[in-house]
Amino acid sequence: MSAPPRILIVGAGPSGLICALTILKSGGQVRIVEKTTEPRLGQRGAGIMPRSLELFDRLGIADEILNQAVVLPPMRKYELQKTDALHEFELSPRTDPTPAFPYLNPVLLGQNKTEQTIHKALAKYSCEVDRGVELLSLRQFDDAVEVKLARRTLGANDGETIETAQYDWVIGADGARSAVRKGASFTFYGESRLEEQLVVGDIHMTGVSEKYWHLWGDAKNVMITLRPTETPNLFNFGIAGLNVDHTHLSSDENALKKFLLDHIASETEIKLGDIAWLSLFTPNIRMVESPQQGRVFLVGGERYNISQANLLTPCEDAGHVHSPTGGQGMNSGLQDAFNLGWKLALVQRNLAPPSLLQTYSEERIPVIREMLNQTTRILERTFTDQGDAWSRTGGLLQLGINCRWSSIVLDEHKEGDAIEGTTIDPYGDCSIGIRAGDRAPDATGVYDARSKLAQRLHSFFGPPHHTVLVFSPPHHCSTTLKQSLEEYPVGAVRTVMIIKPASSSLARPEGLDQDAELVLEDREGHAHVGYGISGDRCIVVVRPDGIIGAIVRGSEGLQKYFSKIFVRA
Repeated sequence: MSAPPRILIVGAGPSGLICALTILKSGGQVRIVEKTTEPRLGQRGAGIMPRSLELFDRLGIADEILNQAVVLPPMRKYELQKTDALHEFELSPRTDPTPAFPYLNPVLLGQNKTEQTIHKALAKYSCEVDRGVELLSLRQFDDAVEVKLARRTLGANDGETIETAQYDWVIGADGARSAVRKGASFTFYGESRLEEQLVVGDIHMTGVSEKYWHLWGDAKNVMITLRPTETPNLFNFGIAGLNVDHTHLSSDENALKKFLLDHIASETEIKLGDIAWLSLFTPNIRMVESPQQGRVFLVGGERYNISQANLLTPCEDAGHVHSPTGGQGMNSGLQDAFNLGWKLALVQRNLAPPSLLQTYSEERIPVIREMLNQTTRILERTFTDQGDAWSRTGGLLQLGINCRWSSIVLDEHKEGDAIEGTTIDPYGDCSIGIRAGDRAPDATGVYDARSKLAQRLHSFFGPPHHTVLVFSPPHHCSTTLKQSLEEYPVGAVRTVMIIKPASSSLARPEGLDQDAELVLEDREGHAHVGYGISGDRCIVVVRPDGIIGAIVRGSEGLQKYFSKIFVRA
């Protein structure tokens, strides 16, 4: 019989589910509670950025996500009540993958289907969401968090059962009205924008092309968007504008349907069906001062209520897709969850010191602050009808997001400690060279030296282990390096040796070749180029979340990095 979970996650949206899956894959135990009794409906946070696809790849669900998702359609803009497009443009022009970047194009998938996919992955660990359970209160102690939960039953025996329990750690993933955030007294600064409200939802309809994302009018007057989804004849809609009665439309489905027909081209053969989901959204620009209060953490939209005027999603969700705010919300929340999950699992297993958890706030707060700045600027451009508000390229793909300033990253190829003198640029530029704290590049054209089978470097990254990439080390460091790697917990560190096919015998130092978990031949040179390997750069440590934790020269640097991660036996 397995030990009872010591970590409680409150909320079963994408952030909470991904956090749970990361913890489970890292060897931890977790319980998830959700106050709603049924899964959420609707597209909501449908936009999935390339960085999130890489995250899904680490967790083994990327293929299933991509099999269901659709590509971002081109957008057509019209005058109100007209059918002739004023112009057509790509929100994110299609880009072919490269050896270092396997995913370069955003995709769309309803949040309900994304959640279903994660549920399937959780089931493999015998983890199911405990629905109909609401957090009433929590109280922190030095060594635990006491929670009071209410289990509500519906039907002939409607009622409520109160449960009091203790957990080592509590994670709030329960939305913009987070009971965890309120119960733990997190500060929550920001503003609401009532003048920029939106009516959002999903509607079944025919008579509108499913090849395009349609946009009528502008937000200074009336703006309507219709986006086809992965479900035939189901469109995600958004209604915005200064001359819109948002409250009335969000509370009267007949009035909403009439509004759509009156403002879209009247001469078309549009037929409206059922509204699958409908919500009124008020943009908010808020975030907590820190996502950690003692033994309580917040992830995703539970710690920052984003100005997500995306014409797609209500503010209660962490996810917001290809919208005027750039589709950053859900994707940022997923990265929060992954960052916290692997660290918390190590602490729970007594492999890492609790101080490791402080780096969650240190690494993520600058990223979220910059994300809020970017999404707010795009929101403002949208409501002033500036065309570039719809661009979904560059930094918005999130491939440059980094934590170079983190106190636990180590880069021996930068003078001094990595954090000293580092300019904080959270969204970064992934085209100007690799540093510790950056996203770890992929590499194709690498072959298992033993089986001779082709591999992708990214396939060796992910929880529960750090991956130590040893690039053709000189012979003199092999013995001490081998001894250093043996000091770390079993299963927590994976060693991958990368050699050049025509290397001299120095490229296969005695001992490491046999003891490395894997030896890869970099036949096309993509790994060496991608990681900027020079004569003295022989070791790169990749964290479970796909971030480069360290770039070091030998065993001494390796020991220095891992001294901040693991507890010595």
